[in-house]
Amino acid sequence: MKKGTKLCSVLKLKWPRCQIGNLFNNPGLIVFSGILDMPDKCPHCKQDFMLEPGFYTAALWISYPIVLIIFIPLIIWGFSLDNMNSFFKFLYPLIILFSFLLQIPLMRIARAILLNMTIDYTTKW
Repeated sequence: MKKGTKLCSVLKLKWPRCQIGNLFNNPGLIVFSGILDMPDKCPHCKQDFMLEPGFYTAALWISYPIVLIIFIPLIIWGFSLDNMNSFFKFLYPLIILFSFLLQIPLMRIARAILLNMTIDYTTKW
């Protein structure tokens, strides 16, 4: 991925202004402590992470359509499992469990998407 693109910033969870500083105190998509803990400022470009009160609440509106895209096909598939082989009936609960594990990365990616919709990459900071 090329530095300076929105996709690079979102997937690597980097601050969109400089794409050097990490968005979260614990980097990575799957973490189990401090899931949404963010530093006060970017250590490289000094951009403030708290843009305005309640700013990150809008990330809920970003993650909601993504959750629908994931869960609606699973629900439809689940209703059709009555007619399928027993192997798929065993597999379906595992897919549901996997979907719940996707919540942590989804919350982090939704915040990264929100910030990238608001802040553009620049080398002049």
